[in-house]
Amino acid sequence: MFFGTTEQQVIAVSAFALLTWLSLFRKKKFTTPPGPPGWPLIGNMFDLPKKESWKAYLEWSNRYNSDVVSMKLAGTQFIILNSAKAIQDLLIKRSNIYSDRPYSTMIIDLYVFVGVLFLSLLINLVFSIETTWLIVFMNNNDRWKIHRHLFKREFDSPEASVVNKKHALQASRRLINRLLTSEDHEGELRLAAVDSILSITYGITPTSFEHPFIKVTGEVNEIFADVARGGYLVDVFPALKNLPRWLPGLRFHEIGDRGRGLARDVVQGPYKEIQRQVSKGTAGPSVASRFISSVQDGETMQPGEIDAMRNVLANAYLAGSDTSICALYNFVLAMALHPEVQKKAQQGLDDVLRGERLPDYGDFDRIPYLAAVVNEVFRWHPITPFAVYHVTTQDDSYNGYHIPKGAIIVPNAWAMLHDESLFGPETGKFNPDRFVREDGTINYELSAVDMAFGYGRRACPGRVIARDTIWMMAASMLTAYDIVNPTDLDGNKLTADSPLEFTNAMISFSPPFKVSLKRRIPESLIRDGMPRE
Repeated sequence: MFFGTTEQQVIAVSAFALLTWLSLFRKKKFTTPPGPPGWPLIGNMFDLPKKESWKAYLEWSNRYNSDVVSMKLAGTQFIILNSAKAIQDLLIKRSNIYSDRPYSTMIIDLYVFVGVLFLSLLINLVFSIETTWLIVFMNNNDRWKIHRHLFKREFDSPEASVVNKKHALQASRRLINRLLTSEDHEGELRLAAVDSILSITYGITPTSFEHPFIKVTGEVNEIFADVARGGYLVDVFPALKNLPRWLPGLRFHEIGDRGRGLARDVVQGPYKEIQRQVSKGTAGPSVASRFISSVQDGETMQPGEIDAMRNVLANAYLAGSDTSICALYNFVLAMALHPEVQKKAQQGLDDVLRGERLPDYGDFDRIPYLAAVVNEVFRWHPITPFAVYHVTTQDDSYNGYHIPKGAIIVPNAWAMLHDESLFGPETGKFNPDRFVREDGTINYELSAVDMAFGYGRRACPGRVIARDTIWMMAASMLTAYDIVNPTDLDGNKLTADSPLEFTNAMISFSPPFKVSLKRRIPESLIRDGMPRE
């Protein structure tokens, strides 16, 4: 029973009602996006999908009727964006607070080479030589801006573009020549991708994977694979960094020690080699030789510019090799699974080349369907289905949901690139016609496919080189060969309707497969197209 005057009772009831309303309001205001409920301490660890996470998170959106969903792992909030609109609204329109990268104890505190920002199969990898040197993982600060400026200046200038395209063309010619005799199609595709980016960046033309600059990046990729299979608890529980090295099971110290040496080799090895070649006058044209020549000629440099440029070169080579390999695999698989698409692209090439020569970049605008094929390769299965994670630098709200400062933002690129409101029906199917207008010209207005390369100010600076390279590799292979008879490694035939499970990793590769190549132009035409070194 409540005692007091009527006036006091009214005041008390009113105050209670006000507090209840405020409580409900605050609860609504600070409600994070929906998602699985999770468990104390470990959060949603047991909800992490074991395969093709991008599809599972899109299903969460359907289940909770929200294109933005969330989960929590060891106290960290993860916000997953499953639509183009959410990605546009947050990562692009609000890029001033959504352009930083997640913090990693493995990197920042331990100064090691490889770290993990997330557990299990939602993993991002970070490199560091006493500080993060990969542009993609730098925070949105002045240091990142300097690196990005140098990348654009040195790789995207008109002068650089001419040299870059020449190297990509020559790497493509070397590829189709090797394919005349090699049965290791997978190995040749890998070598071609590395050949192109290593030539563009440093002017070095590898003839096998025994080249030292390829071997060191191969070791780096081994670390990638090792990290991608699990996670480092030190990033979940930072206090573990203080544990002594001799305790069993603490691999992060060992990985860090090994990684530091590899990082130095990746960043400094090729740069020093081109320095020597420039000094001797033997260096070929490349981004590195052009920059080093300007340094040796006494051109004025900004403080720290040389070190930053050394990082930029290593970024271009290391990131470009793996992603280009992945894109080439996807292209070859798509052509083998869709012979009708392959024939249509080859017809466009034949109409222009007339069986008299190999393609070059001057043919780009004359073969619009091939540009559509390349667009569809990047859309059909994005190389990085979750792009690279972002992190919020202040509290924010979206569609009535609270997004806390420090939340890790996971853009589901796969979901966005399979949005039927953007790309038309049956987005699960490989169909380049979605990029072609009725008059046969390429639909450049369908620019949402650019989001396969990242978002806003954090979009991949190497996307132009990537597209140019894959276009030339595709044009050269389709001119020279029919890509037929796709099978899995057990010899079972693959078709367009075969279920394909792509690897659940930051860079997502197709399942292993085999194809046959049938030459469709004279061998002499392929031989004559070899670059004269």
